[in-house]
Amino acid sequence: MIPSPTLPWFELARFRRSRLTRAAVVAVMLVPLFYGAMYVWANLDPTGRLDHVRAAVVNHDQMVEVTGTDGAAQPVAVGRQLAGNLVSNDADDNYDWVLTDAKDAQRGLADGDYKAVLTIPENLSAAATSTSGDPTAAVQGQLDLQTNDAVNYINGTIAKTILQAAKGALNAQVTETYLDNVYLSFSDIKTSLSDAADGASDLADGADRLSSGASDLADGATTLADGAGALADGAGTLADGNRQLADGATELDSGAKKLSRGLSQLESSTLTLPRDTRRLADGSRQVADGTAQVDRTVQAFTQGILDATGTADADIDRLATTLRTLADQCRADGAPAGVDCGAIEDAAARAGDLKTFVRDVRGQATSAGQQTRQLADGAAQVADGNAKLARNVPALVGAIGQASDGADRLTDGTSQLREGAVAAAAGAGRLVGGADQLADGSRKLADGGDQLVDGADQLSAGALELSNGLNDGSDKVPDYSTSERDQLAKTAATPIEDAADRVNPVENYGAALAPYFVSLALWVGAMAIYLLLRPLSARAIASTTGSVRVALAGYAPGLALSVVQVVLLLVVLQGVLGVQPADEPLLVGIALATGAVFTAINQMFVALFGGAGRFAALVFVSLQLTSAGGTYPIETAPPFFNVLHDLLPMTYTVHGLRAALAGGSDGVVRDFLVLGLFTALALGVTVIAARRRQTVTVARLHPTLQV
Repeated sequence: MIPSPTLPWFELARFRRSRLTRAAVVAVMLVPLFYGAMYVWANLDPTGRLDHVRAAVVNHDQMVEVTGTDGAAQPVAVGRQLAGNLVSNDADDNYDWVLTDAKDAQRGLADGDYKAVLTIPENLSAAATSTSGDPTAAVQGQLDLQTNDAVNYINGTIAKTILQAAKGALNAQVTETYLDNVYLSFSDIKTSLSDAADGASDLADGADRLSSGASDLADGATTLADGAGALADGAGTLADGNRQLADGATELDSGAKKLSRGLSQLESSTLTLPRDTRRLADGSRQVADGTAQVDRTVQAFTQGILDATGTADADIDRLATTLRTLADQCRADGAPAGVDCGAIEDAAARAGDLKTFVRDVRGQATSAGQQTRQLADGAAQVADGNAKLARNVPALVGAIGQASDGADRLTDGTSQLREGAVAAAAGAGRLVGGADQLADGSRKLADGGDQLVDGADQLSAGALELSNGLNDGSDKVPDYSTSERDQLAKTAATPIEDAADRVNPVENYGAALAPYFVSLALWVGAMAIYLLLRPLSARAIASTTGSVRVALAGYAPGLALSVVQVVLLLVVLQGVLGVQPADEPLLVGIALATGAVFTAINQMFVALFGGAGRFAALVFVSLQLTSAGGTYPIETAPPFFNVLHDLLPMTYTVHGLRAALAGGSDGVVRDFLVLGLFTALALGVTVIAARRRQTVTVARLHPTLQV
């Protein structure tokens, strides 16, 4: 049953004829390598290279200010914070975000320069802080993410995932800040309750003091009532005195008005007095100067007279002696003719009269000098007095004016005094009535004081109870430290964290899709094998060889090429692309089993349908690719593909390769059994096709369709 080595060798030996045929064999062996390696390489880690994808952020958010717990205004710019977090995040799984304006963002989204555009509204900060005020004013912020499915559909899902992560972090941060303030308010509440308890205790003490004071108040009110009666009597006496004061004030007001009018007239009369006294002082000074000049002249003249008459007596005596001597000589010698000696003697006798005259002249000169001296001194004193008068008169006139003004004010004051006295008299009358009311009110106050004592006692008991209750409440309110607030805020903001634990994890996206791509590559490789090789050897069909040997003879060279394809593909995946399996032997085994079953199936299609079998292989692989669950879980596909999922071999090749690459051996034995079963079925159909080919018919000689 096993074909002799010569039959498979004959099929491969025909490709030794030229370099082109040998190159064709090599190319067929490399086909799965190109498919599998290129697909895995292209999808090796797409989410790890998102930093090469440009996206735009348009920030319209307006900064707001909120009042902190310390009462100070704090700026809040949530949009700026979100944009900054996106732009500054250089992680490989984040877009290359660019901060720009709306016009550039829309242009870039349309032409594919930006794969996503995130628009932050102008009210984002206001919305984020709206929970701290009126509850009815609280709103949610709305982020606008735009992607262009005409550029790439999957990108929209990726962008949404990135935005959800950024939004979740931002929401957690905003919530954490809000909760930190809430927990901080617990400490404030505890402090306030403690303060309120202390205040209630103080209130109880104050109520006790109030009770004591109220008792004193009641006693004082009784005393006040007695005093109010005495006040009423005194108020009557005061009213009589105020009426007398009003009468006196009226007379005083009349006198003050007369004084004011007199001073006003005096002020008018003395308006020119300063000028007149100045003129008088100037005139007196001129008189004093003239009198002094006259005095000096008289004194000089008097002195001249005195000097001239100082020796007059002696001279007159000598003159008298001389005259008497002449008279005697005249008589003795005889008088000359015409000379009267008696006349000379008379002249000598009259010398005494002359001395009297001279003395009178000197006396008069001395008297005149004294009088002019007294006149000059008096004129100087008058001039000095007038000058002093001139200097003092303005002050006198000013004083008169001030007195006049004071009299006017006195008149106003006396008028007010008169009116006030009248009002005081009326008020004193009302005071009598008020004193009576005060007496009544004091008695009521005494009664109220007694009631206040009772109320103060009740207040003291209630305040003490309130203090105890507030202390109990304060003990129940937590007081968190800064570290405790941070921990609680973080926990409450994100109460559930991701704890995703991948069982049998793979390194990256390419490794996750490698089972799907390897299966596709080996299927394409098997199709390429039977594009080059014949599924059934013409030599074997023409001979008397059995159909089983013929089928195996066509399968063996294809299987050999498939093994080479598997080896090349696995070497490149692990050595070049770095896809490391969890179970190397299992990977080799399942890959060889995959190559074997796909080679058998492709041989079957071509052997059974000829050239049309290659078209059938294309249809069959499309059904396998869509139902194998190589990308999304098969449960997400329509029911038709769920039905095909368990019926087609690629489902088991993908499952087995996943187990080898990621780990986990559940179902691997089933995979080998199912693949072996498909291989056996395909070879069985190929045996039937070989038997049919060994029978010559008209349809074989003249086929309807030649591919």
